[in-house]
Amino acid sequence: MHALKIYVLVLIGTLAAHFAWGQTASVGGTVLEHAAQQPLEFSTVSLYRSDSTLATGALTDSKGSFVLKDVKVGTYYLKVQFLGYEEKHVSGITLTKGQHVDAGVIVLQANRALLDEIEVRAEKMGAYHQIDKQVYTASQFQASQGGNAVDVLRNLPSLTVNSEGDVAMRGTTGFIVMLDGKAMQADPLVVLNQLPANTLESVEIITTPSSKYDPDGKAGIINITTKKGATDGYYILANAQGGLPSVQDYGNEKRPIRFGGDITANYKKQKWNASLSANYKRDDIAGYRDGTAKSYVDNVYTDFPSVGERSYHSYSYGVKGVVSYQADKNNLVEAGFYAGKKSQFRKANILYQQKRVDETTGAPIDALDYFNENLRERKGDFVVTNLDYTHTFPKGATLAVSGLYEKTILGGPTHNRDVNPEQHAHVYNEADMQENNPLNGARLKADYALPVGKKGKFEAGYQYRYLLHKGDFVYSQRDLQNDTWFVRDDLSSTIRLTRNIHSLYSQFSNEVGKLSYTAGLRLEEVNRVLTDKSVADPYVFKRLNLFPSANVLYTLNRGYKLKAGYSRRIAHTTSNMMNPFPARRHSETIEIGDPNLLPEYIDVVELGGVKDFNKGSVFANVYYRNTQHVINRVNTLYNDTILLRTYTNAGNAHAFGLEAGADLKLTAWWSLFAGGNVYTYNIQGTVFNADVNTSSVNYSINANTTFRLSPTLTLQWTLNYTSETVTAQGVDSRFVIPTATVKKTILKGQGSLSLQWQNIDLGVFGSNAQRITTRGADFYSSTDYTQEVDVFRINFGFQLNKIGKKLKFTESEFGEKEF
Repeated sequence: MHALKIYVLVLIGTLAAHFAWGQTASVGGTVLEHAAQQPLEFSTVSLYRSDSTLATGALTDSKGSFVLKDVKVGTYYLKVQFLGYEEKHVSGITLTKGQHVDAGVIVLQANRALLDEIEVRAEKMGAYHQIDKQVYTASQFQASQGGNAVDVLRNLPSLTVNSEGDVAMRGTTGFIVMLDGKAMQADPLVVLNQLPANTLESVEIITTPSSKYDPDGKAGIINITTKKGATDGYYILANAQGGLPSVQDYGNEKRPIRFGGDITANYKKQKWNASLSANYKRDDIAGYRDGTAKSYVDNVYTDFPSVGERSYHSYSYGVKGVVSYQADKNNLVEAGFYAGKKSQFRKANILYQQKRVDETTGAPIDALDYFNENLRERKGDFVVTNLDYTHTFPKGATLAVSGLYEKTILGGPTHNRDVNPEQHAHVYNEADMQENNPLNGARLKADYALPVGKKGKFEAGYQYRYLLHKGDFVYSQRDLQNDTWFVRDDLSSTIRLTRNIHSLYSQFSNEVGKLSYTAGLRLEEVNRVLTDKSVADPYVFKRLNLFPSANVLYTLNRGYKLKAGYSRRIAHTTSNMMNPFPARRHSETIEIGDPNLLPEYIDVVELGGVKDFNKGSVFANVYYRNTQHVINRVNTLYNDTILLRTYTNAGNAHAFGLEAGADLKLTAWWSLFAGGNVYTYNIQGTVFNADVNTSSVNYSINANTTFRLSPTLTLQWTLNYTSETVTAQGVDSRFVIPTATVKKTILKGQGSLSLQWQNIDLGVFGSNAQRITTRGADFYSSTDYTQEVDVFRINFGFQLNKIGKKLKFTESEFGEKEF
């Protein structure tokens, strides 16, 4: 009840906030495309004095809106422009002191004759900043062409990608993904790996999200917008990629195969709009691992080095579609689906050379060499459907209601076989783990928005999320004497996880002169129940949580902006973290979850500044993140040659950092985009009854520079570097990825060819390799994971009809989180 009282008080406060108004001389309005009546983002709006001298100007935002502030008293006219559209003038604008003039809706019509007769080259801003987010144009990262969304994200100042493909924002992997503003609960890594980079329009990094968003994810939200489709008519985007033969094979059994393609089509006719997208990708990566492990048990020292293949063979394909019907200007209905399949085979064929020695005398006890053949398949088949309805009221208020349902089948076998290194027919041990994980998920939500005054907006809403995830795990072992298979009950189990979340939120946003602000509060009730057939009582977690948020942006003269933000967030536990049974993943590791694991609670505060000028922009943000009940994956000994890997609440973690970036047009033929992040990270707590107090200074650099060799030929060089970082039990080494891309525009600008040289190494840089080290009181483990370098790819892209509306696709809400 105390939480409800606080929520009601804040709700009343946000409703009353619109009385705090100020006034300033300004001009605003909205720019729409004529045929589709959709916003034209990045339109150029210029304000001229009556003597035709330029006073000021701006670009429209994603809603087609613009505001020109700090305009002196006088008479003006507006000039509105967008590439391929007829220029529009709005005259007779007279400003007096303290007045705001609304120029209303300005509609631009496409100039088809102009588009047919001339070829114009234009470049979008690489990055721009809003009150609660940083927005990056995806097309500026040529090294990602033909790849997936992860290849785009690795270039952004706040993000890093390690050797396993895990994406981290400001040093943490806890974030959620939205696509075209549609929130979901899916595992970010799997969703991003499935999404073709060629279809991305921009990426928004929201580090202090407002209360209208799900509070999941301790680092914030990544919102990805897709390419623009057609107005009345059609739009087609197609891409194909092929990989050249590998430079190195690392002694792997099979050479990697790399090829793929994607196509997106959109057709609009009057009130109907239909979009369809399909993609297929085969993307294998060669590699190996070289590790050492040591243990100390009852005066016995065990040395356990290993070396061998660790490669990935993966493929994915999917189909997405959406159909919308605009009954009239006040009513929109939209339905979508997303269906697909993805599989990844990780092969780890490792030679182990095990030796035991008596620590007291130094005398050898025994020795055994064996070859472990390990193949793990992770697959998922899924269908997701959604239905959305939006109603606009006469005075501009909107009500949006949506529902989503997902059916997913996850799982896959893991096969282990230990054999004599010289005679593989001589089997020492053989086992098989079968996983079957059916999942059902649903989301129902309603959002209401009410304009308040000239620039204010009040928003409120309700959401219900439901998850049912079952798991059937059967571990079978081969009886070598009788050549029969039997089930081991100690490594087999059946679980059932349900999670119900009810949410209420309200927030108020406004602009007062040079100041923009938003503040709100979200209330969530969580009910999580995990049942295990081997335990009589279920594991239950219930809690009522409050999530406040606030963001402020102040615009100064000469292109300077200052901003500040605060957000409280939560990182929910997944069923993989909580599975209370041991799972044998490979020869040296058994994994087990913790059913009593608590979610992480995170408080984030940041202060920042932005400077925009003619040749680009620069920015810097200082941030602090405090994490309660921080979750770490940790190890202890199962026996002298097997580590037990589990998840635990290790204590509290603190990060204090600075991120900065620059987007510069150095000359007419040379541009630079660079960003970096440096932060201190500290963990204080307890792991396996041992105190933990460890810290480090970590940093990352993401940069690319582009040289325009001719109007149709560019060369881009990219560097992604992540420094060494500490973990709860050890350290992860530095990780570096250099890439070069040559791109040629063909077919009068509608097509492109590019050659990519990825993971540049030449035996010098140590690229695409990372050493992971962990240690405890009675063990030490350090493994060097090396993946393929000097990879060459060829890409071809083609698009027809570039003008139009953003595509929105249904995305997985639940199933991909467990993939």
